[in-house]
Amino acid sequence: MGHSVAQWTNALLAQMPRGVLWQRATSLDLYKYAQGYAPRLERAEQSADILLLEMRPETTLQLLDDWEEYLGLPECAAEPVSNIEYRRYAVIEKYHRKGGLQAWNIQKLATDLGFTVEVDEAFPHHCLRSCTYPLWPPQYRYILRVTVYGIPGAYMTCLDDVLTPLLTSDARVLECTLNRYKVGGLYYEFYYAV
Repeated sequence: MGHSVAQWTNALLAQMPRGVLWQRATSLDLYKYAQGYAPRLERAEQSADILLLEMRPETTLQLLDDWEEYLGLPECAAEPVSNIEYRRYAVIEKYHRKGGLQAWNIQKLATDLGFTVEVDEAFPHHCLRSCTYPLWPPQYRYILRVTVYGIPGAYMTCLDDVLTPLLTSDARVLECTLNRYKVGGLYYEFYYAV
C-alpha cells in the first residue's frame, strides 16, 4: 500500500465530474482543494497498515490494553510497570490456550508466559518400579514440583534489606497464574534455580 500525497490527489480528482468547470490544472483551486485532503487520506492509510499488525496478539503494541481487557488480563496482580513483552506473552498465551492440567501442559503454559520451568510429579512407589525410585510420603502425590530457571533471588532472604520485596513481580505472576488454574487438591512447590 502506501500511496503518496500526489497519488491521493489524483485519485480524488478522478472522482470529480468532467467539464469546463472541473479543470484539473495544478494551479487551479480544485487541484489545491483535492491536495488539501490528500494528506489526511495518506495518514488514514498508514494507520490502517499499522492496524493490520494490531489484529493479532503476537504483533500488537498499541492495542495491548484492549487485548488485555478483552481477555480479562492481568489475571494476577502484576506491577503496573510490567514489561511489555511479559504482558504480550500473557495475551498470546491466553488467546491460544487450549487447556489441560497435566504436568507437560502446565510446563507449556509457563513457557508461553515467557518462563523456563520444569514440572516434576512425584508418583508413589509400587512393585513394578526399580529399587532406586524414591519413596515419597503420601502427601507428595498431590504436589507438583515446579523448578523455575532464570529468576535469581525470587524470594527475600534474611540477608536482604527491608526494601526487598518478599517475592519478585515475575515470580509472583507465574505463581499466581499457575495457582489460579490448578486442580482442586493439587498443590505446587516452587523452586527457583539460577
